[in-house]
Parts: sequence; C-alpha cells; structure tokens
Amino acid sequence: MMEDVKMISQWLPIWKWTTMSEYNCSRVLSIGEEWTIARGIRNPFFGYWSIGWVFYARMFYIPCAIALYRESRQSCYRIMFWLAIIDIIALVSNSLCFGFLLIEGSVFCSRPWFIWIVGCVGLGMWCGACIGCLLLVTYRLFEIMNMGRRFETQTNILIIISTCYALYFSFLTPPVLTNSKFNAMFYDPFIGDVPTEVYVNWPHTANNLLIVMTSATLYILLCVVLFTKQGAMSSEAGRTRMSTNGPIFIQASIICVFNVAASFVYIYMNFFPTPQILIELGQISWQFSHGVPPFIYLLLNKTVRRHC
Repeated sequence: MMEDVKMISQWLPIWKWTTMSEYNCSRVLSIGEEWTIARGIRNPFFGYWSIGWVFYARMFYIPCAIALYRESRQSCYRIMFWLAIIDIIALVSNSLCFGFLLIEGSVFCSRPWFIWIVGCVGLGMWCGACIGCLLLVTYRLFEIMNMGRRFETQTNILIIISTCYALYFSFLTPPVLTNSKFNAMFYDPFIGDVPTEVYVNWPHTANNLLIVMTSATLYILLCVVLFTKQGAMSSEAGRTRMSTNGPIFIQASIICVFNVAASFVYIYMNFFPTPQILIELGQISWQFSHGVPPFIYLLLNKTVRRHC
C-alpha cells in the first residue's frame, strides 16, 4: 500500500504536498476532533450565511446559465456561459463547503483531505473566473474598436486555454485552506511550528496582482475608447451601438469590482497582519464575485432577462 502511495506521489502533486512534513499534523496533535477543540472556533452565523448565499445565488444562476447557453453562438455569451459554470462550481467550494466547515469549527488538521480538496477547487475556479473576467473586457474592447471578428475566431481556443489555466491552479499549486478561527482561507494550515512563508502560493499571488493591474488598465482603456467613440458617433447607428454597449460595460465592471477587492485583500492578509473585519470582507467579496453575476444579468441584460 505504501509503495502505491509513493508511486502516485511522483506524478500527482496533491499527494506529494499532503505527504510533505510541513503539512503533517500528527507531529503536533493527532488528526481529527482534537484540532477542532484546540484551534477551531465555531462560527454558525457566518457559516449559515455562506450556505444560504450559495442556494440563493444558484436559484437565480441556473436559469441565467440556461439563457446564456441558448445565446452561446455569440462569443460574448459563450464566455459568460463558461464563467457561469466556473462560478457555480466555485460557490460549492467557497460558500457551501466553507460554511459547513465554519459551523463545525474546523481547521486544516480537523479534516485535512476534505479541506485540501475544497481549497483546490476554490482556488482553481477563482483563477479561472479572473481570466474569464479579463476575456469579457477584452472582447468588449475589440468589439467597440470594430475588431470583434478577430476575437470571434479565437474564442473557443481562449476558453480552452482558460480552462487549462484554472486546472493548473487546482492540481499543480498548493491550495488555500479553510480556517474557522479567521473565517477565511489561507495558504498557511496553521499547524504552528512552520513559518508562514513556506506555504506561500506564488503563482496565485502573481495571478491576483496580474488581475488587479490588468483589470485597472483595461477598464481605463475601455473608458477612453467608449468616450472617444461616443463623441465620434453622431449617427443613429452609432448611438444605438453605444447604448447597447453601456449596460454590458456596467455588468462587467461590477463583476470585476468584487474580483479586484478579493484579490487585494487575499494578497494582503496572507502576508501581513490584517484586521478580522477586513479578512471577512475579503471572503465575502470572493463569495460575491461568483454569486452576484446572475443578479447583474437580470437587471442589465435584456437578452438574459427575456429568456428567464
């Protein structure tokens, strides 16, 4: 049996990391309930909020996803449908399972494998959603500059690349791990005798910094292009085009605001002492970034609203 585990660990990184000494809980306490009692704090309010949020968001997201699928002939809606799948999976991790762990008062060493898998899924879907958000902004930028056809031909390839990007973070980098004491997920399992720096997931940190900087740059560019085009288009067709793109721009902007907020907070709290309220706001921003899109679509997207 041990030989099989060693053989698997050579090609599957998740086995390699969970068998490394820095993730070995038994050198401090035996794995299980002892860790929940010694290090965990039960948080039923935040836990039930998280579980309630996932059911409330999915109740609206599923019909919206069906509407997006029906319009998936268009590149924009194809990306949005792909993002809907990513968001629904992410909500299972960062809201449903996360809420259950908070109610139980779990830390990494209470349920190492379960918390590890929840962290892998949540991390991968978060990074996939970040790339999806950038794809939407880029598509709108191309469309406003009358170069949408160039983007159309590459959409499926870009979605495949984005999926591989999300899977890379799920399977080939260390996850973020739920800790009920802080009501959030951290790189550090908080076992107690290893420096935090050992656990840092540098690719995830790079992703968050990239999203923050690239989103800001693209939105500034998009605003410039929108105002420039609006000033230049005095025809009826031009005004119609701008009135159509305006709500879509607002949709993508609101979604990316939550992405940027969660990115900043998660970078900061994994490296510096952070007030508890800011940590919880970062976690809620992450939950909102995956759960708010259906409400935005229903308010601002006539096509989705008509289907629903």
